[in-house]
Amino acid sequence: MDNSILFNCCTDHAAPNWSQYYALELGGCIEAKCTVTSDTWTEGGYHRSDAEFFTVYGHLKEGGCEAITDWHGSFDEAVCTAEELARLSGLPLEVRC
Repeated sequence: MDNSILFNCCTDHAAPNWSQYYALELGGCIEAKCTVTSDTWTEGGYHRSDAEFFTVYGHLKEGGCEAITDWHGSFDEAVCTAEELARLSGLPLEVRC
């Protein structure tokens, strides 16, 4: 896979500094929209059957998490993408959707 797919949430579609993370997580997401302002944002924590897309997050050693890539294909394809990132990074992967 090319970097524009694997790292589409990262600056310049470049691999992040993996040393800042202790693990990766695949999560189900939706794009939420405010009915008043039409602003949109991503909400995570959705089961795969309710998700509109999937995101691979890096869990930061200093706390919090950071999106590495969004996947708009099937759940199985998202798992394959997450597994490839785990292989590249050497980090453990947890599938949470």
